[in-house]
Amino acid sequence: MRKFVVTILFLIAAASTGFSQSRFVTYNNDRFHFSVQYPSDLLKMQAPPENNDGRTFLSKDKTVEMRAWGQFNALDLTLDEAYQRALRDHSGVTYKTLGDRNFVISGVSDGKIYYQKTLIRGSGDTAVFYTFTIEYPKSKKAKFDPVVTRVSRSFKFDPHADI
Repeated sequence: MRKFVVTILFLIAAASTGFSQSRFVTYNNDRFHFSVQYPSDLLKMQAPPENNDGRTFLSKDKTVEMRAWGQFNALDLTLDEAYQRALRDHSGVTYKTLGDRNFVISGVSDGKIYYQKTLIRGSGDTAVFYTFTIEYPKSKKAKFDPVVTRVSRSFKFDPHADI
């Protein structure tokens, strides 16, 4: 009986943390020196763009898209200006926060949940923006919300690297 109870408890725990069974792999970008983890069993890394600024990751059914990239601050934007632009580009914002060196925007639009996290390194026209986005159907919220949390926490750049 005890073995049965332990087995049931294990199955309940496994079911409640389904995303933790995902195999997370770290993508490292050599051009902009940033890294991000992604669930390789749920999202497949696509071919790199010619300029190697980042990557796109797609689900098999192509309903989930994650992107991570770096970009030079060619427009000489402040973090606040980049944040305001991102807010204008998204409708249905349900969460937003602006920090000293980053911002996050998320919400729901056209039946899809979106999340954007942007980091800044440096300032002025020599700054670099690092952005991670993910978009998925509301029907996949329970599965992907915990994934977003883990991916977001893993997203970082090397502050000592030469770019």
